[in-house]
Amino acid sequence: MFGDDTMTAGFKHNMDIEELNFWKSVFRGILSDIDIRIYFLLRENGRMTDTEIAKRLGVSATTIRRRRLALQEKGYLQILGILILQELHMAYMDVLVKFNQNASNDEIEKFISDAKRNYRIFEIAEYAGKYDALLRFFERDMHTLTRSIHEFMSRHPCVAEYEILPVTRSPKAFAKKLK
Repeated sequence: MFGDDTMTAGFKHNMDIEELNFWKSVFRGILSDIDIRIYFLLRENGRMTDTEIAKRLGVSATTIRRRRLALQEKGYLQILGILILQELHMAYMDVLVKFNQNASNDEIEKFISDAKRNYRIFEIAEYAGKYDALLRFFERDMHTLTRSIHEFMSRHPCVAEYEILPVTRSPKAFAKKLK
């Protein structure tokens, strides 16, 4: 539908054609070229209006609104506000979790449910491999954060072991290059 030259037009930062081609190949048959372009613009500025996106991409606002709403309704696109923790000088740590081999599914689901409700945890990922889950915690300082992590883990007998990895810097998060 769109050539590579038009795919990169209207973007504040130069878009790498290799990155664009990567996205197109990975999402072929799932996301159209215009869907990818909408995502790239919203990645730059999540508050950009449909009208502004349409103007930058050279299509109608109705087309953009219809495509954006379809992406959101399918659960493919969610527009979020993200705090950059390192810029706020917050402590954040990744915690790798290994469950007990004899832990029941109910115990593991309770652990995941409790993690979802914990406001210090901003990301949860389930793994296949040496570890079963990754939790990402944040807090004002390392001491308080470490204590909070140990308290959370100790309440869950399904946890066999866990490893705390303090994050020292995040040069890229959510496809954005950070300072």
